[in-house]
Amino acid sequence: MARMKRGIFLFFGVSAFLLMLPAALSAQLKTVTLPLTVDYPLLKSLVVHHAFTGPGKSAVVLDEGDGCNFIRVSDPVFSEAGGLLRCETRVLIQTGAPFRDDCLMPVEWIGYVVLLVEPRLDPENDRLTFHTKDSAVYDQHHRPQVVTRIVWDLIKTHIYDYIDGITVDLSLPLDELKSFIAAVSPEGLTGRVESMLESLRLGKMHLTPDAVRIDILADVEAVFDIERKEEPPPLSEEDLENVIESWETWDAFLVEMLLSLAEKPLTEADRQIIFETLLDTRYRFTTELNDRTVEKDIVREQFMDAWTRLSPVFRDHLGAESSRFTLGYLAFFTAADALAALDRIGPAFGIEISREGLIRLGRLISREKPVLLEYDLRLHPELRQILGLETSLSYDETEGTESFEDTAPLLEKENSGFVPSMPRLNFLAGFFTGTRAWAETRKGILNAADPADWLPPNEDPEPYIRRVNRLLNHAAAALLKKSTLHRVYHDFYQRLVVSTAWQESCFRQFVVKKGKVTYLISYNNTSVGLMQINRRVWRGIYEIERLMWNIHYNAAAGCEILEQYLNRYALVKIKGLKRKDLMTEEAVAGLVYAMYNGGPRQFHAYLKRKDQKRYYLSDRLFMEKFRATTKGRVSEVKDCLR
Repeated sequence: MARMKRGIFLFFGVSAFLLMLPAALSAQLKTVTLPLTVDYPLLKSLVVHHAFTGPGKSAVVLDEGDGCNFIRVSDPVFSEAGGLLRCETRVLIQTGAPFRDDCLMPVEWIGYVVLLVEPRLDPENDRLTFHTKDSAVYDQHHRPQVVTRIVWDLIKTHIYDYIDGITVDLSLPLDELKSFIAAVSPEGLTGRVESMLESLRLGKMHLTPDAVRIDILADVEAVFDIERKEEPPPLSEEDLENVIESWETWDAFLVEMLLSLAEKPLTEADRQIIFETLLDTRYRFTTELNDRTVEKDIVREQFMDAWTRLSPVFRDHLGAESSRFTLGYLAFFTAADALAALDRIGPAFGIEISREGLIRLGRLISREKPVLLEYDLRLHPELRQILGLETSLSYDETEGTESFEDTAPLLEKENSGFVPSMPRLNFLAGFFTGTRAWAETRKGILNAADPADWLPPNEDPEPYIRRVNRLLNHAAAALLKKSTLHRVYHDFYQRLVVSTAWQESCFRQFVVKKGKVTYLISYNNTSVGLMQINRRVWRGIYEIERLMWNIHYNAAAGCEILEQYLNRYALVKIKGLKRKDLMTEEAVAGLVYAMYNGGPRQFHAYLKRKDQKRYYLSDRLFMEKFRATTKGRVSEVKDCLR
């Protein structure tokens, strides 16, 4: 069991290899290459875990116990230099002549030794070994230094031997790969699979500026390049259910994979990659599911895309951790890389990433926690933290609990905020600097008032509109208190919030169905409440029950999402594009709403629609509402409440 936990390498290669072995193969063999990539931070982690286990990532390479002769090396760093492996380590050398309880003529030297090492593959034993070819000595300030003959001899004798004695055992990945393929090989292909397994071996090694790359070779009888010449048939209901189940397992795996980054020192660029990857993955599935265009291989495609985008983040943070889990991280990277490689060189469709496969892969980075891959609706505070959000969404239920009659009348006037509509200068400057019958109760989820109190009245809706408008502005103002969004955009942002709620729900959180008050849900059963938050897309990031049953929480979630798209995406990306036509309130509002409605990929999709003047109906309807809100005509919400 411990052996299994240490690493099941490259198991995703199984499905792809087996696809390369159809019944009608020719006898001609073809060698395929899978990558085993050991980034230099990961190499350091492996070496430190096995050979530098003392305090401060150190190792004692000489200690004669006489209190006189002692050598300690610490904190090795690896890189590439002129086709060799460069290993730099800090060194403490103490030497002298022991005499009774004293040390005569003591010498102490502290500095750095840079070893130029030739890495070698031992194909007989599947090991990576090292042979020191040359070295250089530097003082504590990394300046070249000439040392005494006695110090130099100690370096060449003891430090060379210690580094040359380190090995990286690669037999485990190969053994686990063979065991996995043998265990899952289908009936009828036993002979071919055994032949392929017998051929599995280490190939050449390459030193690149960022990693040691080792080829894993396998001989298969043929590799076919199959092209899809016609559209696949529509999925049956049973097929669709299977695809949904597979995708939910994949989404649970993606969250599990991201949670392994909790407590890591993620940069803002890291968080943005994670945020975009997660949302793009979820928005694509929900859109294709709604349009009935989703295909059987969506999980494979999304895995490839997500791994391509996330791989640098995982390697930077997991690969730098030196622990007993490091080997599992290497197994994780190698398995994912192998699947991507096989997808490029073999037939693409037909490869299925099973639940069992995802669980096996998840265990490699789970740090020995159970991997269940349950698609549940619970909040993951760690996921919010990874995305750069507070661990829980704060919201205030005090605003809007008064009766309709307590609110002030709406004023029909032009907006008087300090951010005028473009082409005025302030905004441009920002770029450069019913019934009460209700059957269910949910303690701790409901807002202070009964949900029936948030039903639009049949007559005179203006007090209700004022109340919701006030709630939205209160939620937006609360969000702005903790946001880094420049003040020049605050008024614009509050109008954006109101316009979005108007477009999404016509200011509704609750409706009456079959004589009972229930939450508003979209026609395709995905999005809920006042701000129409998509439950699949925002799973784990928000509390789904509160989104459905608490208007204040729903408003706060919508405000947070809009602020993220405005502050972290639209303004940053527009500034980078340097397009003056985008530096207007309406252009920014349209971009942010497009992303709110369809995810980060909609940024460029909306720009394309804008350039071609071929807007979606939702684009046009939202813009009408944004213009009305800007002119203070929020009372027109009554037109869609009737």
